[in-house]
Amino acid sequence: MNITVNKKGVIIHLLVVAASLVFASFYGGPVSYALLYAVLFLVPFSALYIFLNYKFLRIFQEIEVHKLTKGEDHNYRATIENAGFLPIHKMRMFVFDDRCNLYEIEDGQKLSLDIHEKKELNSGISCKYAGSYDVGIRRVAFTDPFNIFTAEFDIPYTFRAVVSPQITDVANPVLELENLINSTGFKSNRIYEDTPGSDFRPYQRGDAPAAINWKVSARLGTLMSRVPDKIEKRRVTILMQAADVPEREQDTEFLKKRDYFLEFAVSAAWHFGEQGVPVRLIYPSGAIVTTTVDSYDSFLEFYGKVADGIFYRSKKEFDEIMNMAEDQRSSSYAYDTRIIIREDPGAGEDNYVICG
Repeated sequence: MNITVNKKGVIIHLLVVAASLVFASFYGGPVSYALLYAVLFLVPFSALYIFLNYKFLRIFQEIEVHKLTKGEDHNYRATIENAGFLPIHKMRMFVFDDRCNLYEIEDGQKLSLDIHEKKELNSGISCKYAGSYDVGIRRVAFTDPFNIFTAEFDIPYTFRAVVSPQITDVANPVLELENLINSTGFKSNRIYEDTPGSDFRPYQRGDAPAAINWKVSARLGTLMSRVPDKIEKRRVTILMQAADVPEREQDTEFLKKRDYFLEFAVSAAWHFGEQGVPVRLIYPSGAIVTTTVDSYDSFLEFYGKVADGIFYRSKKEFDEIMNMAEDQRSSSYAYDTRIIIREDPGAGEDNYVICG
Protein backbone atom coordinates (compact mmCIF):
# COMPACT_ATOMS: atom_id res chain seq x y z
CA MET A 1 0.00 0.00 0.00
CA ASN A 2 1.18 3.52 -0.82
CA ILE A 3 -0.40 6.68 0.66
CA THR A 4 -0.01 10.05 -1.00
CA VAL A 5 -0.99 13.19 0.91
CA ASN A 6 -2.45 16.20 -0.88
CA LYS A 7 -0.86 19.21 0.85
CA LYS A 8 -3.57 21.60 -0.26
CA GLY A 9 -6.28 19.29 1.05
CA VAL A 10 -4.47 18.83 4.36
CA ILE A 11 -4.09 22.58 4.87
CA ILE A 12 -7.78 23.16 4.16
CA HIS A 13 -8.70 20.31 6.52
CA LEU A 14 -6.52 21.73 9.33
CA LEU A 15 -8.07 25.16 8.87
CA VAL A 16 -11.54 23.65 9.09
CA VAL A 17 -10.52 21.72 12.24
CA ALA A 18 -9.17 24.94 13.80
CA ALA A 19 -12.32 26.86 12.90
CA SER A 20 -14.53 24.09 14.30
CA LEU A 21 -12.50 24.02 17.50
CA VAL A 22 -12.85 27.78 17.95
CA PHE A 23 -16.56 27.59 17.20
CA ALA A 24 -17.08 24.81 19.76
CA SER A 25 -15.00 26.64 22.38
CA PHE A 26 -16.93 29.90 22.10
CA TYR A 27 -20.46 28.67 21.52
CA GLY A 28 -20.58 25.13 22.87
CA GLY A 29 -23.71 23.06 22.50
CA PRO A 30 -24.35 19.80 20.62
CA VAL A 31 -24.33 21.36 17.15
CA SER A 32 -20.85 22.88 17.44
CA TYR A 33 -19.38 19.73 19.01
CA ALA A 34 -21.06 17.51 16.44
CA LEU A 35 -19.38 19.58 13.73
CA LEU A 36 -16.02 19.38 15.53
CA TYR A 37 -16.18 15.59 15.96
CA ALA A 38 -17.30 15.13 12.37
CA VAL A 39 -14.29 17.08 11.12
CA LEU A 40 -11.90 15.29 13.48
CA PHE A 41 -13.12 11.82 12.47
CA LEU A 42 -13.28 12.62 8.77
CA VAL A 43 -9.82 11.19 7.98
CA PRO A 44 -10.13 7.90 9.94
CA PHE A 45 -13.67 7.42 8.60
CA SER A 46 -12.43 7.96 5.03
CA ALA A 47 -9.56 5.52 5.63
CA LEU A 48 -12.02 2.87 6.86
CA TYR A 49 -14.32 3.51 3.89
CA ILE A 50 -11.42 3.09 1.44
CA PHE A 51 -10.23 -0.05 3.20
CA LEU A 52 -13.68 -1.62 2.91
CA ASN A 53 -13.87 -0.64 -0.77
CA TYR A 54 -10.59 -2.43 -1.39
CA LYS A 55 -11.49 -5.54 0.65
CA PHE A 56 -14.70 -6.06 -1.31
CA LEU A 57 -13.18 -5.32 -4.71
CA ARG A 58 -13.03 -8.29 -7.10
CA ILE A 59 -10.97 -8.20 -10.30
CA PHE A 60 -10.83 -11.08 -12.76
CA GLN A 61 -8.56 -10.87 -15.81
CA GLU A 62 -8.08 -13.16 -18.79
CA ILE A 63 -6.69 -13.34 -22.32
CA GLU A 64 -8.31 -15.39 -25.05
CA VAL A 65 -5.30 -17.72 -25.40
CA HIS A 66 -3.25 -19.56 -22.79
CA LYS A 67 0.08 -18.64 -24.39
CA LEU A 68 0.85 -15.53 -26.39
CA THR A 69 3.62 -14.74 -28.81
CA LYS A 70 5.59 -11.54 -28.37
CA GLY A 71 4.15 -8.69 -30.44
CA GLU A 72 0.91 -10.47 -31.43
CA ASP A 73 -2.47 -8.86 -30.70
CA HIS A 74 -5.05 -10.72 -28.63
CA ASN A 75 -8.27 -9.95 -26.76
CA TYR A 76 -8.05 -9.03 -23.08
CA ARG A 77 -10.98 -8.89 -20.67
CA ALA A 78 -11.17 -7.57 -17.12
CA THR A 79 -14.22 -7.98 -14.89
CA ILE A 80 -14.36 -5.54 -11.95
CA GLU A 81 -16.95 -6.18 -9.26
CA ASN A 82 -17.92 -4.33 -6.09
CA ALA A 83 -19.02 -7.11 -3.74
CA GLY A 84 -19.41 -4.78 -0.77
CA PHE A 85 -22.17 -2.67 0.75
CA LEU A 86 -20.57 0.71 -0.01
CA PRO A 87 -20.33 2.32 -3.46
CA ILE A 88 -16.92 2.88 -5.05
CA HIS A 89 -16.43 6.39 -6.38
CA LYS A 90 -13.86 7.29 -9.07
CA MET A 91 -11.42 4.48 -8.38
CA ARG A 92 -8.33 4.80 -10.59
CA MET A 93 -6.77 1.77 -12.25
CA PHE A 94 -3.12 1.50 -13.23
CA VAL A 95 -1.83 -1.04 -15.74
CA PHE A 96 1.52 -2.67 -16.57
CA ASP A 97 2.15 -0.30 -19.45
CA ASP A 98 5.91 -0.93 -19.24
CA ARG A 99 5.50 -4.48 -20.54
CA CYS A 100 2.24 -4.64 -22.48
CA ASN A 101 0.05 -2.45 -24.64
CA LEU A 102 -3.62 -2.24 -23.64
CA TYR A 103 -5.20 -0.35 -26.50
CA GLU A 104 -8.59 0.51 -24.97
CA ILE A 105 -7.63 0.89 -21.29
CA GLU A 106 -5.70 3.97 -20.21
CA ASP A 107 -3.24 4.02 -17.34
CA GLY A 108 -5.01 5.82 -14.46
CA GLN A 109 -8.49 5.31 -15.96
CA LYS A 110 -11.30 6.10 -13.47
CA LEU A 111 -14.15 3.72 -12.68
CA SER A 112 -17.13 4.01 -10.32
CA LEU A 113 -19.21 1.07 -9.08
CA ASP A 114 -22.51 0.98 -7.22
CA ILE A 115 -23.23 -1.58 -4.52
CA HIS A 116 -22.84 -5.12 -5.97
CA GLU A 117 -22.28 -3.70 -9.44
CA LYS A 118 -20.07 -5.48 -11.95
CA LYS A 119 -18.42 -3.95 -15.02
CA GLU A 120 -16.46 -5.51 -17.85
CA LEU A 121 -13.58 -3.90 -19.71
CA ASN A 122 -12.39 -5.24 -23.05
CA SER A 123 -9.27 -4.30 -24.92
CA GLY A 124 -6.72 -5.54 -27.39
CA ILE A 125 -3.40 -6.48 -25.82
CA SER A 126 0.10 -7.17 -27.08
CA CYS A 127 3.08 -8.08 -24.91
CA LYS A 128 6.45 -6.45 -25.46
CA TYR A 129 8.77 -9.14 -24.09
CA ALA A 130 9.09 -12.91 -24.09
CA GLY A 131 8.85 -14.67 -20.75
CA SER A 132 6.36 -15.13 -17.95
CA TYR A 133 5.20 -12.02 -16.10
CA ASP A 134 2.17 -10.11 -14.79
CA VAL A 135 0.17 -8.04 -17.27
CA GLY A 136 -3.10 -6.09 -17.30
CA ILE A 137 -4.27 -4.17 -14.22
CA ARG A 138 -1.49 -3.63 -11.72
CA ARG A 139 -2.96 -1.60 -8.85
CA VAL A 140 -5.91 0.58 -7.90
CA ALA A 141 -6.12 3.93 -6.13
CA PHE A 142 -8.84 5.46 -3.93
CA THR A 143 -9.10 9.14 -2.94
CA ASP A 144 -11.16 10.38 -0.01
CA PRO A 145 -14.13 12.67 -0.80
CA PHE A 146 -12.28 15.81 0.35
CA ASN A 147 -9.07 15.01 -1.56
CA ILE A 148 -6.92 14.87 1.57
CA PHE A 149 -5.06 11.65 0.72
CA THR A 150 -4.91 8.90 -1.90
CA ALA A 151 -4.28 5.25 -1.08
CA GLU A 152 -2.86 2.90 -3.73
CA PHE A 153 -3.12 -0.88 -3.46
CA ASP A 154 -1.71 -3.73 -5.52
CA ILE A 155 -4.66 -5.80 -6.68
CA PRO A 156 -5.12 -9.07 -4.76
CA TYR A 157 -4.88 -11.34 -7.81
CA THR A 158 -2.72 -10.37 -10.77
CA PHE A 159 -2.81 -12.08 -14.16
CA ARG A 160 0.36 -13.78 -15.37
CA ALA A 161 0.89 -14.10 -19.10
CA VAL A 162 3.13 -16.69 -20.73
CA VAL A 163 4.72 -15.04 -23.76
CA SER A 164 6.68 -17.10 -26.26
CA PRO A 165 9.56 -15.46 -28.12
CA GLN A 166 9.37 -14.84 -31.83
CA ILE A 167 11.27 -17.32 -33.99
CA THR A 168 13.91 -15.19 -35.68
CA ASP A 169 17.37 -15.60 -37.18
CA VAL A 170 19.04 -13.45 -34.50
CA ALA A 171 21.48 -16.27 -33.65
CA ASN A 172 22.39 -17.22 -37.23
CA PRO A 173 25.32 -14.82 -37.70
CA VAL A 174 26.87 -16.13 -34.49
CA LEU A 175 26.17 -19.80 -35.01
CA GLU A 176 27.45 -20.36 -38.55
CA LEU A 177 29.94 -22.89 -37.31
CA GLU A 178 30.85 -24.29 -40.70
CA ASN A 179 34.06 -22.27 -40.80
CA LEU A 180 35.26 -23.51 -37.44
CA ILE A 181 37.70 -26.39 -37.14
CA ASN A 182 35.79 -29.43 -38.39
CA SER A 183 35.82 -32.99 -37.13
CA THR A 184 33.78 -36.07 -37.91
CA GLY A 185 30.21 -35.47 -36.91
CA PHE A 186 26.99 -34.12 -38.37
CA LYS A 187 26.71 -32.51 -41.79
CA SER A 188 25.03 -29.28 -42.81
CA ASN A 189 21.97 -29.60 -45.03
CA ARG A 190 22.56 -26.17 -46.57
CA ILE A 191 26.27 -25.52 -47.04
CA TYR A 192 28.65 -27.59 -49.18
CA GLU A 193 32.38 -28.01 -49.58
CA ASP A 194 34.14 -25.99 -52.29
CA THR A 195 35.62 -29.09 -53.95
CA PRO A 196 33.43 -31.74 -55.66
CA GLY A 197 32.73 -34.96 -53.79
CA SER A 198 32.07 -38.54 -54.87
CA ASP A 199 28.33 -38.26 -55.61
CA PHE A 200 27.04 -37.55 -59.14
CA ARG A 201 24.09 -35.89 -60.82
CA PRO A 202 23.27 -34.88 -64.42
CA TYR A 203 25.11 -31.79 -65.63
CA GLN A 204 23.30 -28.50 -65.08
CA ARG A 205 24.03 -25.17 -66.73
CA GLY A 206 26.48 -23.27 -64.58
CA ASP A 207 28.38 -26.30 -63.30
CA ALA A 208 32.13 -25.74 -63.34
CA PRO A 209 34.03 -27.73 -65.98
CA ALA A 210 36.23 -29.15 -63.23
CA ALA A 211 33.14 -30.71 -61.65
CA ILE A 212 32.38 -32.86 -64.73
CA ASN A 213 33.46 -36.50 -64.42
CA TRP A 214 34.43 -37.34 -67.99
CA LYS A 215 34.86 -41.06 -67.43
CA VAL A 216 31.40 -41.53 -65.95
CA SER A 217 29.93 -39.20 -68.60
CA ALA A 218 31.47 -41.31 -71.37
CA ARG A 219 30.17 -44.53 -69.86
CA LEU A 220 26.64 -43.20 -69.40
CA GLY A 221 26.54 -41.22 -72.61
CA THR A 222 25.53 -37.96 -70.86
CA LEU A 223 27.41 -35.32 -68.94
CA MET A 224 27.58 -36.01 -65.19
CA SER A 225 28.78 -33.57 -62.53
CA ARG A 226 30.24 -34.38 -59.17
CA VAL A 227 28.24 -33.00 -56.24
CA PRO A 228 30.17 -31.27 -53.43
CA ASP A 229 30.01 -33.05 -50.09
CA LYS A 230 28.06 -31.45 -47.26
CA ILE A 231 30.35 -29.70 -44.85
CA GLU A 232 30.98 -31.50 -41.60
CA LYS A 233 29.44 -29.92 -38.52
CA ARG A 234 30.56 -30.57 -35.01
CA ARG A 235 28.09 -31.83 -32.47
CA VAL A 236 26.61 -28.89 -30.57
CA THR A 237 25.77 -28.32 -26.92
CA ILE A 238 24.08 -25.11 -25.81
CA LEU A 239 24.20 -24.13 -22.14
CA MET A 240 21.59 -21.54 -21.17
CA GLN A 241 23.15 -19.60 -18.30
CA ALA A 242 20.05 -17.88 -16.91
CA ALA A 243 20.23 -15.18 -14.25
CA ASP A 244 18.85 -15.86 -10.78
CA VAL A 245 16.59 -12.88 -10.02
CA PRO A 246 13.77 -13.14 -7.42
CA GLU A 247 10.30 -12.62 -8.87
CA ARG A 248 9.69 -9.44 -6.87
CA GLU A 249 12.82 -7.88 -8.43
CA GLN A 250 12.00 -8.75 -12.05
CA ASP A 251 11.67 -5.22 -13.38
CA THR A 252 11.55 -3.96 -16.97
CA GLU A 253 15.32 -4.22 -17.36
CA PHE A 254 15.16 -7.89 -16.35
CA LEU A 255 12.33 -8.52 -18.82
CA LYS A 256 14.38 -7.01 -21.65
CA LYS A 257 17.33 -9.27 -20.87
CA ARG A 258 15.08 -12.34 -20.52
CA ASP A 259 13.44 -11.47 -23.85
CA TYR A 260 16.73 -11.43 -25.76
CA PHE A 261 17.96 -14.51 -23.88
CA LEU A 262 14.90 -16.56 -24.88
CA GLU A 263 14.84 -15.27 -28.47
CA PHE A 264 18.51 -16.12 -28.93
CA ALA A 265 18.09 -19.61 -27.43
CA VAL A 266 15.06 -20.38 -29.62
CA SER A 267 16.84 -19.01 -32.69
CA ALA A 268 19.87 -21.19 -31.94
CA ALA A 269 17.74 -24.30 -31.47
CA TRP A 270 15.89 -23.61 -34.73
CA HIS A 271 19.16 -22.88 -36.56
CA PHE A 272 20.30 -26.45 -35.99
CA GLY A 273 16.93 -28.17 -35.72
CA GLU A 274 15.78 -27.10 -39.18
CA GLN A 275 18.93 -28.67 -40.62
CA GLY A 276 18.30 -31.94 -38.82
CA VAL A 277 21.48 -31.44 -36.81
CA PRO A 278 20.95 -32.57 -33.20
CA VAL A 279 21.67 -29.85 -30.66
CA ARG A 280 21.73 -30.59 -26.94
CA LEU A 281 20.30 -27.82 -24.73
CA ILE A 282 20.99 -27.57 -21.02
CA TYR A 283 18.91 -25.10 -19.00
CA PRO A 284 17.42 -24.60 -15.52
CA SER A 285 13.77 -25.52 -15.14
CA GLY A 286 13.65 -25.93 -11.40
CA ALA A 287 16.22 -28.67 -11.72
CA ILE A 288 18.85 -28.75 -14.48
CA VAL A 289 17.24 -30.15 -17.62
CA THR A 290 18.89 -31.55 -20.74
CA THR A 291 16.91 -31.85 -23.97
CA THR A 292 17.82 -32.58 -27.58
CA VAL A 293 16.37 -30.74 -30.57
CA ASP A 294 16.83 -32.69 -33.80
CA SER A 295 13.50 -32.29 -35.57
CA TYR A 296 10.56 -29.96 -35.99
CA ASP A 297 8.55 -31.82 -33.32
CA SER A 298 11.36 -31.73 -30.76
CA PHE A 299 11.88 -28.04 -31.49
CA LEU A 300 8.18 -27.33 -30.86
CA GLU A 301 8.38 -29.21 -27.57
CA PHE A 302 11.33 -27.09 -26.44
CA TYR A 303 9.67 -23.91 -27.75
CA GLY A 304 6.50 -24.66 -25.78
CA LYS A 305 8.42 -24.98 -22.50
CA VAL A 306 10.99 -22.23 -22.71
CA ALA A 307 8.73 -19.16 -22.18
CA ASP A 308 7.80 -20.01 -18.58
CA GLY A 309 10.17 -22.90 -17.92
CA ILE A 310 13.39 -21.05 -17.08
CA PHE A 311 13.83 -20.76 -13.31
CA TYR A 312 15.90 -22.07 -10.42
CA ARG A 313 14.43 -24.12 -7.61
CA SER A 314 17.24 -23.15 -5.26
CA LYS A 315 20.73 -21.67 -5.18
CA LYS A 316 22.10 -25.19 -5.64
CA GLU A 317 20.86 -25.32 -9.25
CA PHE A 318 22.23 -21.83 -9.96
CA ASP A 319 25.66 -22.84 -8.65
CA GLU A 320 25.50 -25.98 -10.78
CA ILE A 321 24.83 -23.97 -13.94
CA MET A 322 27.69 -21.60 -13.10
CA ASN A 323 30.05 -24.54 -12.55
CA MET A 324 28.96 -26.12 -15.84
CA ALA A 325 29.62 -22.84 -17.66
CA GLU A 326 33.10 -22.64 -16.18
CA ASP A 327 33.77 -26.25 -17.14
CA GLN A 328 32.55 -25.64 -20.71
CA ARG A 329 34.94 -22.71 -21.11
CA SER A 330 37.99 -24.38 -19.60
CA SER A 331 37.74 -27.96 -20.87
CA SER A 332 38.47 -29.43 -24.28
CA TYR A 333 35.83 -31.57 -26.01
CA ALA A 334 37.22 -33.00 -29.21
CA TYR A 335 33.89 -33.76 -30.88
CA ASP A 336 31.69 -31.00 -29.49
CA THR A 337 31.15 -27.32 -30.04
CA ARG A 338 29.84 -25.76 -26.85
CA ILE A 339 27.86 -22.53 -26.86
CA ILE A 340 27.11 -20.64 -23.65
CA ILE A 341 24.22 -18.17 -23.81
CA ARG A 342 24.41 -15.70 -20.93
CA GLU A 343 21.31 -13.84 -19.81
CA ASP A 344 23.17 -11.26 -17.74
CA PRO A 345 26.72 -10.84 -19.07
CA GLY A 346 29.17 -8.67 -17.21
CA ALA A 347 30.48 -5.34 -18.43
CA GLY A 348 32.24 -5.75 -21.77
CA GLU A 349 31.07 -9.35 -22.19
CA ASP A 350 28.96 -10.78 -25.00
CA ASN A 351 25.66 -12.60 -24.52
CA TYR A 352 27.25 -15.74 -25.92
CA VAL A 353 30.51 -17.64 -25.80
CA ILE A 354 31.53 -20.27 -28.38
CA CYS A 355 33.92 -22.88 -27.04
CA GLY A 356 35.32 -24.94 -29.92
